[in-house]
Order: sequence, then structure tokens, then C-alpha cells
Amino acid sequence: MASSHDYCVTGLSSLPSRMLNGSPTLPCPPTRDRPLFQDKVLALVEEAGPCLVVPGRDEDAAALCEVDERLTLLGSSLTSGPGTAVLQAYDKAATPLLLAGSALSMARTAATAPDALELAWRVGYPLLIKPRYGNASHGVRFAHAEDELRAHFTSGQDVAQEFVPLEPYDRRPWDRVKDPHAQDGEYSVQLLIGPLGHHLGCFITRNNLNQGVPRLVEVVDAGALGVADQAHRALTRHGAWGAWNLQGRRTANGGIRFFEINARPTGLTGLRARLGFNELDQLYEACVLRRPPQPAQPPGPGLVIDVHVPEYRTREVPLEDGRATS
Repeated sequence: MASSHDYCVTGLSSLPSRMLNGSPTLPCPPTRDRPLFQDKVLALVEEAGPCLVVPGRDEDAAALCEVDERLTLLGSSLTSGPGTAVLQAYDKAATPLLLAGSALSMARTAATAPDALELAWRVGYPLLIKPRYGNASHGVRFAHAEDELRAHFTSGQDVAQEFVPLEPYDRRPWDRVKDPHAQDGEYSVQLLIGPLGHHLGCFITRNNLNQGVPRLVEVVDAGALGVADQAHRALTRHGAWGAWNLQGRRTANGGIRFFEINARPTGLTGLRARLGFNELDQLYEACVLRRPPQPAQPPGPGLVIDVHVPEYRTREVPLEDGRATS
């Protein structure tokens, strides 16, 4: 069992769809119809009683943080806050501010065309071009030269970001080594912060993805990387609480340079729960029931999970000095 709680899960979708257990989702206005979307969620929460409200995408989190006080009056809680920090995570031009002044490194980012050209002059090509308010790697593309950057970058709609390559020392036998732009070796730091800022747990994985969707997930020793406490301090300076996910790659000096922060649970939430790190249980107890949860403990490092195999079949991979070997 992934949870000791008797959950009632209600899913919302603006398109006809079903949840993983086969249950149909309830019809819901799209997030762009913000007042209608917010009213739908509030009506369901009022009917359901105190509950944990889990946004599925970054734009959902941004819309719902505007009604956080009304959810609190109903005895319910979002999975992340406060609203100011959630909006900074959603706006990729503002996201670096969440780590500013900390010991953590964020990939350099530009939000205007002149700044993007200056960034290219400083760090070189390729640059990543991302939708300023995008998610799940949709619309992400590369600019390999100035003419591509000028042609594909739109001020106000995009950000340009320093590309963080996969360092040779951090390669795994299963990485697509012939494709330097493959989404391999991306570290995901899932951090849980209590409503008063206390540390609830951290689960770090090294992910290989395909168009933003994880395909191979390796459990990493959070203590060995030394980023959990630093991320906690950086985020709590902004009053952050709840589920926060930081994504990055190892650098030449062994640290991690982050290129994205999400103020919500992620697509690996279910997998982490099956491995003993149930962040929704933790947040439900801490933010809704207002009682200290039992510490969440991830499994030991070296476990590699193929997420496309039924029931997340796992295989052990021998490790040497913290790195997998063939």
C-alpha cells in the first residue's frame, strides 16, 4: 500500500479523460478561464470538506494560489505556497530570483531579445528557448546561432536560457551518448516543507526523459549531493512551504546547476509514494490535519526504475563512487 489513508481522489479535466484507476474525471473549465476554473474547484472543495488540492500543471498552481485564502477558510490546503513564490516559479523570467543569494546555482536566463543576445555572447551557443509560462518541456527549442535566436525568440513570450550539458563523468550506460541534447542526466530534487517552514523530507532522482516524460529514474543519495538543506534555506527565505521540485544537471565541479523550479508535486509523485516517500500523505497531515507527519524516507541510492514497465519493475545497478557502471 502506498498510503494508510482512505483517499477519495477527484480529478478535473477540461477534456474527456480518465484517471489511472479508470475513474472518469469531472468536467472543468480550462485554466485560461480563470474565474470559472477557480469557482469549480472551490465548489468541489466546499462539497468534499477539508482536503488537499493538488494542481496538475504550473498554470493550475498559479490560478489556485489566488484563491488560497478561500481554500483555507474551507479547511483545505494547496500543496504549495505562498502565492508570490508560486508565481515566481511559474514565470521563468522570475524563477532565478528564488535562488538568488543562495549557495545554489541557477542557469543564466534572459527575458528580452537584447539580453538574450548578450547572454549568448557570454555563455555561447546553443541556448535554450522556452515559453515564459510553459510546462512539461512543451515548446522548448534550441538556438545554435544568432540568426536562429533572432528568428525564434519573442520578447515577453519566451526566455533564453544557458544550456547545461551532460558532463562525461556523470554519464550512465543507458544514456543516449550520441545525442548531446537528449534529456538524460536531469536531476530532480523533490523537497517537502511544512507550513511553518520545517523540513519534511527530500527525494532526489536522476531522470532520463523523452519529451519531458520520465522513462528511466535512478534514486540518488540526497546527502551526498548536499543540496537539500541549501534548497530548503533558499526557498524558506521566500516563505515557501509544501511541495517544491528543482530540476538541473551536474556541473564540471560536481555541483548541480538548476534550470527549472516547480511549485507542485510532479509526474513522479506516484512512483515516489510506491518507494516509501508519500508526499501527499505528508502534506495532507501537515497542511490539512495540522499535525506533524512521520518523516518520509526514500530508498537507498542505486535503484533504477523503468517507468514504462508495468508496476514499475526495478533493477539494481552496481554503483562505484556514487556513479553507475556498466
